[in-house]
Amino acid sequence: MIAAAALTILVASVGTYGAVFFTGIGGYDDMDVTFIALYAYVALLGIVSVVLQLRGSALGRAGAIAWALFGVIFTLVKLITIQETEAIGFGAVSLIVLGLELAPPTRRFIRER
Repeated sequence: MIAAAALTILVASVGTYGAVFFTGIGGYDDMDVTFIALYAYVALLGIVSVVLQLRGSALGRAGAIAWALFGVIFTLVKLITIQETEAIGFGAVSLIVLGLELAPPTRRFIRER
């Protein structure tokens, strides 16, 4: 569970930085700002969720699972629509986080709290 939290915080932070940096290479328009705001919001939800989960919150665990699913789906969309193979690493980490979140020790930790 601690590994899932660390990976979530790392990928959410690096992903948000990448969204801001790489989206703005050619300048920002309204759609770019909307994308960055939405991506940052989802990343923040992932970070808050894992912090809540570490405190024993079942809602935090659900949020972390939702964040990981978003990461997998977003990676698939990027691969299919713009063939961005650089996204595979982020998708792989999201799958690892999803596996760690669904593991029995994580479920037991939440139930015991």
